[in-house]
Amino acid sequence: MSKEALQAVIGKAVLDSEFREALFADPDQAMEGYELTEEEVAALKAIDAETMESFAGSLDERISKSLIAGAGFGSHGPTITEGKRLGGETPV
Repeated sequence: MSKEALQAVIGKAVLDSEFREALFADPDQAMEGYELTEEEVAALKAIDAETMESFAGSLDERISKSLIAGAGFGSHGPTITEGKRLGGETPV
């Protein structure tokens, strides 16, 4: 059970900036309700805020890039068929 709680705290800290701020401002309160061992709490408290923020930012950037690539935009921007707009509409 504890492994899942640890993953939940780390995942939430990476994806939720408000939780991340709360975790570093008042870690005991932020981790309240998670079934963590004393060692896990200590390990989480030892994480450097700057390191976590940097990781969260790089992950967010990677997710954004993959979403753009998945939408067919790739690294060269959207592909537009001549005479059509992005939404597939023909200009008037």
